[in-house]
Amino acid sequence: MTDQHQQPDSPAVAVVTDRAAQRAKELGADQALEALRAELEQHPRLGRPIRTVTEGGHQVELYSTRIEGDRAEGRPALNVVHAYAPAPPWPPTVRIAAVVPEDPPHPAP
Repeated sequence: MTDQHQQPDSPAVAVVTDRAAQRAKELGADQALEALRAELEQHPRLGRPIRTVTEGGHQVELYSTRIEGDRAEGRPALNVVHAYAPAPPWPPTVRIAAVVPEDPPHPAP
């Protein structure tokens, strides 16, 4: 049996939900999120697998990936959650659903 996470990815259609787009804009990360969206079209299984769920009778794989922070732009590092539906439906799709800033590290006491 072949592990699905080791198979080559098929090109996918990747979109950003309205809520994720708004949050990225608030955090000054809209360009970084767009770059990630474009990368997910070619590598939809990018990131750390979270779990697989059934949505509308179809298997959907959930992943978390990280966008590095940019001190010059004042942007924190971000965790991004995306859902990949390999198929059906065709074509395979990726939905970026959440953008969450990481908490800054706390200095040791």
